[in-house]
Formats: sequence, C-alpha cells, structure tokens
Amino acid sequence: MDVSARDAAAHARRLGYQVITAEQLRAVRCLLVLAEPSGQPFAVMVQRRALITAADVQDFAEILFLRRLSRGLLIAVDGGFSNEARRTARELSHVTMTLMTELPPANTLAATGLNPAVDLG
Repeated sequence: MDVSARDAAAHARRLGYQVITAEQLRAVRCLLVLAEPSGQPFAVMVQRRALITAADVQDFAEILFLRRLSRGLLIAVDGGFSNEARRTARELSHVTMTLMTELPPANTLAATGLNPAVDLG
C-alpha cells in the first residue's frame, strides 16, 4: 500500500471499506477514517518507515483522542514496530489500537474485531 492518502483510500475501497476521510499528514504518513461493514467508524494511520516507535503510537493515540475515535489501526508499510511501540499500544487505556503491516479486507476485520496491540499482518 502506498502512503499517499489518495492511493490508501483507493486501496481501502477495494478491500470493502467505506472511506469517510483521507488526509495526507506528512510525506510518509496519511490518515484515513473508514467505516467497517457494520458502519462503525475507525481510524487508520498508514506510515512508511523502517521502524515505528512509541512516539508514533503516541501521536496516533492523540489523533484518535482529538477526533473522538476510540479504535484504530496503525499500519507500518515496509517496516515494523519497536518493542516500545508495542508496549505503548498495550498500555493505552482510552483507545483500542491494532498494530499491523497491511490493511485486511473489511470482512476479515469485522470477523476478528480490533484487538489491542495485535500484529495481524
């Protein structure tokens, strides 16, 4: 998946999600707000980096808080998550955050749900 908001939104649509918003936050980071098949909105932050850190997880948690979303996927494109990033995601009590390396199809996500700090990709 590319990290342009336009390409990420098109990819999400192909996977069966309804795209509510798509924003380019930085050259290597975009934010989507998607609706799963049940209609529940959640955020997806897509970031291209070799290593996603605890600071990235905290940034995403702050975005979720400010936008009043309690669930989100943080996707590492062409990279992975540091141990500190995984620990930080587990420790956040006000959000459910799933760490992944790719966006799953909408029907798969609906079946498994969003589990905190689980790397499904």
